[in-house]
Amino acid sequence: MSDRLLLTAMSCATPAGFGLEATTAGLAAKTKPCSIKNYEFHSFDEEVPAYLIPQSWDAATVLGKSGLRTKDRSTKLLLSTIETGLKGIFSDRAPEKKPGLSIGTAFGSVQSIGDFLSDSIVSGVNAVNPVLFANTVINSPVGNANIRYEIKSLSATSSGTFNAGLDAMIYAADHIRSGHHDAILAGGLEEVSYYTTLGFKRSGLLSKAASSRPFASDADGVICGEGCALFLIETAKSAADAGRSAIAYISGYAQTFDPNSGVRGFNPDAEAATVAVNQALAMAGLTASDISFVASGASGNPASDAIEATVISSIFGNVPVAAYKAQFGESYGAAPALAVAAAIIDAKRGFITGTGSDYKVSGNVNLVKADTAVNAKHVLVTSFSCDGNCAALILSMAD
Repeated sequence: MSDRLLLTAMSCATPAGFGLEATTAGLAAKTKPCSIKNYEFHSFDEEVPAYLIPQSWDAATVLGKSGLRTKDRSTKLLLSTIETGLKGIFSDRAPEKKPGLSIGTAFGSVQSIGDFLSDSIVSGVNAVNPVLFANTVINSPVGNANIRYEIKSLSATSSGTFNAGLDAMIYAADHIRSGHHDAILAGGLEEVSYYTTLGFKRSGLLSKAASSRPFASDADGVICGEGCALFLIETAKSAADAGRSAIAYISGYAQTFDPNSGVRGFNPDAEAATVAVNQALAMAGLTASDISFVASGASGNPASDAIEATVISSIFGNVPVAAYKAQFGESYGAAPALAVAAAIIDAKRGFITGTGSDYKVSGNVNLVKADTAVNAKHVLVTSFSCDGNCAALILSMAD
């Protein structure tokens, strides 16, 4: 593509580490889950495994204490991720000329929503702090970022369930290619909360074996995770004017919807998912043999892993397949953005991060279990959601 877009800056906060360097080191070391149990208004009967941002992250240290008292965890996570690696991109332009913001999330600040309601039940509606109501809207983190960094251009929050992070990036790419903006900061954001974890637990989606093993023949579910990954997407002219160079390029992407459903909402025929991947390849002007490895959305949920395996094996054959949810857990809308970050990290370091454990694989996929050397030129990131939405994005590495 002659008009492919540049990724010129990135920052991330993942269970592997807070910040790009810490995440890189954490991926090499292999991430282990922590556990959750007690929250302010509720608690689980037992410890529940979860992949959490490391305790070394302290929002007050990163952001300063001023104004944090009424900001919730999702907002602090987004602001901290921007502050750590991307603050400078907002300092060289007038407010209306600064890069826009496009963030994807499945559940947003659902912890704030549930706690606000729980507080009103426990303490009475007159005792609830009305200032905290602002945290209950899904675009609160983005709104707070607009205020902190004086952004007066694009302000978008996408809630495309488990595809949200990729949807936000594609939305930004379309916006730029349409000529509305020349630079947008885009990515995904999600927190582990009592309420989402409870929902997964009651739905039988959590792994009873407390293991995150994507594509495993005996996989019995997922472990919840969280994180934030952000990327500055811009035109070549915008990057040149700012003195920024490409980390990678967005060469192709596609979004499709599957009206047919199967177990837990996933259509085993994977028709729409297959179309999304083929359309992304066509947009990029690439063939299946050009893809160095696939950053899959496999999580240990047998239903979703099955369509990942169907698409990958039918189109790519024996291409190496990364499954980053083995390191990050199932972080819902943030997951595909975290996969983009991990794929770029792996491409730059020349190794695909393995799952870290050996087990029998279900489906004809070449799953990377131990870190494997790679000379990556083009990487496919996939995300297929239980609601029928499917997305694929191709990254081409800069020299």
